[in-house]
Amino acid sequence: MALAHRQPDPRRRPTRGLGAVLVFLATVSGCQTGSGSFLTAWRMSRDASLSKGPTKDELQDDRNLLARWLSPKRPPSSAATADKAPSPLILGSDGWKPMKPVPNPEADAEFQAAERLFQQGKFDDAEKAFQKLAKNRKGTPWGERGQFYLAETQYQSGKYVAARDSFEQLVSDYPGTEYLEKLVSRQYAIAERWLRQYDPDIKPEEKIAWTDHFRGKAPLIDTHGYALDTLEKVRHHDPTGPLADDAVLRIADEHIKYGDYELASLHYDQLITDHPKSPFLQKAQLAAIDARIKGYLGPEYDGSGLEKSRELIKQTMATFPDRPAGNEKLYHTLDLINDAEAERSYVIGDYYRRTGKVASAEFYFGKIRQRWPNSPWAAKAKTQLAVLAKMPRKKSLPSKIMTQPGAYDSFVTGGANSMMGGMGGMGGMGGMGTGMMGAPGGMN
Repeated sequence: MALAHRQPDPRRRPTRGLGAVLVFLATVSGCQTGSGSFLTAWRMSRDASLSKGPTKDELQDDRNLLARWLSPKRPPSSAATADKAPSPLILGSDGWKPMKPVPNPEADAEFQAAERLFQQGKFDDAEKAFQKLAKNRKGTPWGERGQFYLAETQYQSGKYVAARDSFEQLVSDYPGTEYLEKLVSRQYAIAERWLRQYDPDIKPEEKIAWTDHFRGKAPLIDTHGYALDTLEKVRHHDPTGPLADDAVLRIADEHIKYGDYELASLHYDQLITDHPKSPFLQKAQLAAIDARIKGYLGPEYDGSGLEKSRELIKQTMATFPDRPAGNEKLYHTLDLINDAEAERSYVIGDYYRRTGKVASAEFYFGKIRQRWPNSPWAAKAKTQLAVLAKMPRKKSLPSKIMTQPGAYDSFVTGGANSMMGGMGGMGGMGGMGTGMMGAPGGMN
């Protein structure tokens, strides 16, 4: 019995279009999950943990993703609308100023009611009222005031952790806030209060009890780290403000206290560079020199800190020539630096002597007698030079690797050979490297 021919069901929709779309997406994305695929780029653009995406006002384009992808340029109508958007600033006789907000009696009443609670000392009720105002009126002058007074209420009630976070929220929501000076002063006071807990001279009644960590007066863990982070925020929020140099100096002093001389010297340098008119300038210069001297580990380690200290000493003497008492100490520090550099040269020369590099050893020992003739290391170098004068010279031959075709010395030729290694096979750059290392017959 022959099978009847099956007629197509009109209710079934063809899936050919869907398959074409899937093939197209797979082709665009490259069937991979790498950073260059379209789907990965789209997911990254939608990932809120990385950064906040641009708003419609910032894009000046209210079209959806597909429309912007197919037609990246904005239509003329959108551009014209964006160009006619009102500016939040107005130009007056004394420069640009923010526009006056539209009167809102309801918002005024909400703020005044919360402010009365604050003035009456009812901080718990005032905190709830300001929190509600900051949330419901976000993006308006009343929301800005509500967020500031929310942080101020938490500060007055001793909730320093919450106050710190609320002040940060204020800067995040209103970068040009009018309360910036008050904000950084509160953050500095919070950081100072937390750092005082590590002062050995603090009175017992001024210390934060361990139970206060659960009441918000201090972080649960790493109070010292949170304090330094808060000082960093003071410096970043108002880099030219009156507390910026105080914050940098305080951070550097804390690093010195715990023996982190490298970080301390970096912050002292930052104060010297960013705040040349600060009253703490000389203190920072002297502390930076001291930090680098203390951070010097010995002749077997990096000695760049010694040279930087020498430059800072010259800079300090030139900046404050009318302070001879401090300059006498700097001259003494220069003697210490000279002695340390002479010791470094002696250790290097002694290494070359022990490895049979006579010429190199003579160079470093001779350098000591020339640059630091009054150093105790100069007498030792003279003895070593007398011993080296009786030692035979050896020829320094290039290694077998350097004599191979296409070889090059990355330490001598630098990045050029690294980038053009292919030329070494023709004897171009490779030959240059071998020649610069020293041809056969060179004395050492």
